[in-house]
Amino acid sequence: MSTDQTVHAPWGIVTPAFWHTADSATPATAAPAPADPGTAPAAVGQTEVPPPPAEYRWRIAAITAACVPPIDPQRLAAANVEAEQIDAEFTATFGAAHSHTINVRELRGWIAHLMGQPAAAARWYLHTTGLQAHVWGLEHEFTRASAGRAVQQWKGVTDPAERLALGSELLPMLRAVTGETSDATLAVQAVVESPA
Repeated sequence: MSTDQTVHAPWGIVTPAFWHTADSATPATAAPAPADPGTAPAAVGQTEVPPPPAEYRWRIAAITAACVPPIDPQRLAAANVEAEQIDAEFTATFGAAHSHTINVRELRGWIAHLMGQPAAAARWYLHTTGLQAHVWGLEHEFTRASAGRAVQQWKGVTDPAERLALGSELLPMLRAVTGETSDATLAVQAVVESPA
């Protein structure tokens, strides 16, 4: 487990395409990023992650408690199921591009990371980067933070074919969010464009 766990925690510590899921367990495929995702009216001037609705706070607190070392795999698996359920409820109530839904999906990325699934975690963060870009814009700190988490998780993917495929998905997002010459873009580009 890395020492930067706290950067993954929505609602408290963590102050452009969308993924479509086949089974809602992890994001699966991406569409091209919109040229100008714009900013949702509710996001204008907002610089803090809003807390979850009061009726969900105890449920989310229980999930995040399962993510604190020492990690109990059974408790973490139960937290993963609960996070998926809350994701479905938030999506139905608020929509995919609402900060509550985005935050619970960030939480799902964190859980995937803790479960030792860096590719799934990277895909969750790639997904939330697209959502953040839609809500906040490409240059917002929340968007950039999600992009950074996606790259960090991608670095943990050890299977060369999976690393290459995931890198190909990350690269267009990184070019849009961090720029053509950012360290993250160049690192992923070096893998994706290296001769076989």
